[in-house]
Amino acid sequence: MDRRTVREIYLGRLIITVLSLAVFLFSILFFVSNKSVLLNFNNMTINKSLLIVSIMAMIFFSLYLTVSFPKSLRIKFSRPRIRGKPNPVYGFFIILSIGIGSTLGSPLFILIPENALQYGIISTVSLLVAAITSLFMAKVYFDVYEFHKNNGRDIVGGPAFVREAYGVSSVRYFISRISMWVANSALSAYCVIIFFDLLLIVIPDSSIGGSLISMVMVYAILGLFVVWFIINAFFEERFLRSIGKVQLIMMIVMAVILVAEETVILRTPAHLSTHLFFSFTGNWIEDILIDTGYLFILFFGFQEIMAFQRNITDKSTIKIPGIKKTIVMDKDHVIKWSMIFTIIVSSSINIIYSIAVLLTQSRGTGIEKSSIPAFLIAQMTGGESWFLLMIIAFIIATLTTFVPAFLAASRHLKSLGEDRIFPYSLTKYSWLFTLVFIILLVASGESFLLSITDFMVLISLGFITISGTHYRNELGNVKGLLFPVMVGILTFTFGAFNYFVDPVVVLFSILIISVAYLVHNLINMDSVALKLFTGSMLVMILLTDMFINIEVTGTSGIHFFFLKEGLKNTFDEFLLLMFSLVILSIVDFMLEWRLSRKMNLLDILQ
Repeated sequence: MDRRTVREIYLGRLIITVLSLAVFLFSILFFVSNKSVLLNFNNMTINKSLLIVSIMAMIFFSLYLTVSFPKSLRIKFSRPRIRGKPNPVYGFFIILSIGIGSTLGSPLFILIPENALQYGIISTVSLLVAAITSLFMAKVYFDVYEFHKNNGRDIVGGPAFVREAYGVSSVRYFISRISMWVANSALSAYCVIIFFDLLLIVIPDSSIGGSLISMVMVYAILGLFVVWFIINAFFEERFLRSIGKVQLIMMIVMAVILVAEETVILRTPAHLSTHLFFSFTGNWIEDILIDTGYLFILFFGFQEIMAFQRNITDKSTIKIPGIKKTIVMDKDHVIKWSMIFTIIVSSSINIIYSIAVLLTQSRGTGIEKSSIPAFLIAQMTGGESWFLLMIIAFIIATLTTFVPAFLAASRHLKSLGEDRIFPYSLTKYSWLFTLVFIILLVASGESFLLSITDFMVLISLGFITISGTHYRNELGNVKGLLFPVMVGILTFTFGAFNYFVDPVVVLFSILIISVAYLVHNLINMDSVALKLFTGSMLVMILLTDMFINIEVTGTSGIHFFFLKEGLKNTFDEFLLLMFSLVILSIVDFMLEWRLSRKMNLLDILQ
């Protein structure tokens, strides 16, 4: 094939990709602007059903045209590299601090106070149930990890257990991996939102010095956040040992502050009240199931330890002061006990803080309206000094939660490329795709992010724990069948009850998984016939849309340059974009057909 033809096809595909991306973004905006109409299932009509199908088609096919390339220009699959290089420098305490840091995140400063006010003692019970479930999960994790290690296989992370059990092409593996990517991305986005609440609301509105001092604090904290993120994201291997030591110091400081704050609250009788402590809601069993699923965002950080198993030393020495005794643990025991102690320590702090909030006369003090309630509670019970200390703990919690969540999300997306589910050469940009996804998620709001994190992570953990049943012949009926089934059913149950918190989030989560799987299939099925099929579908959908009539609200004033400003009939916008997508699909088919003819001619000549 001559270079001129390659350049023409490449230019055509580049133009189609840019325009298809624009159509994709518009279709998302159109859906968000009209979600109150589209998602009103109590008033479903044929016209509305056709419109929903049309919008989904726009989203799917515009995304397909964005990511698909002609066969000679597709992103090629490179030879995969080794999945990370072993660099064993972490001992027991550092790996424990990483686990606790990933678990004791900034969400606890908001979730526990707000949840305690809403559910009373049910909130504390739910935290206890989530802690016990996490211990069960940790046992399944370790049993499967130990099985693979004894069989000479180096397996990293939870979704990898599903891959080894059912294969790379398994839908269960795809769902567990993509769900973890979405969950960690959503957690990162949530951390960003409440971090900027601290910088833009809490500090400026506080009595910390004057406006100049507050401004200096804001920029200093923001600079610290950026520097820590850059070091961890881009220079982790070079500064691995130093990062571990800093993580340990930060974790000790944060844990001491939180425990001390809990002690101050519990030792201040003037502020104690048993009203919330003994308050019950309606159906307490249903409330526990719903609340446990909602609070699980505070517990799944223990699994981050598995991601660092290649950085753990073969032997770890623990010196116990006072009794002059030294404990030597091998790598397996470091992983096992660090997961267990991560859950125990984190759960203890969460549960005690929940009890402390329940015993505090919090209702009526503005807690419900506070952006970060833990600060107001600290100020109320300990004064300005404890307010500042809790800000320090919150900053540490953000640093030790956002960065691991972002890196975990990037790893999960990268693994999908390494497993040839997505093009391998895209894995080098997994961090960029994840960062863009996080920025988009920030616009969705705190409540949405909390719910989607809980649902996605519980679905993923459910498949991970259930995968333990694949090894029942080797592990026995208890370790390999009954226990994983019990934990898996519990996990899926908590995930399902998220529907009662926010049904839209559950439906949106299912949509994300479906779209991702469709993209995966479309990338691997790219052909002239498929393009002809998709183009024909779009033509039929467009012809159908021309005969339906439904009121929509437009895209909140956002219009593309080729649309008339102030267009009243916003459904015309939709039809115009659908028509544009049909044209793009036809042009794309022509390019692919031309490329196919050239390639066939070359085969004949050869």
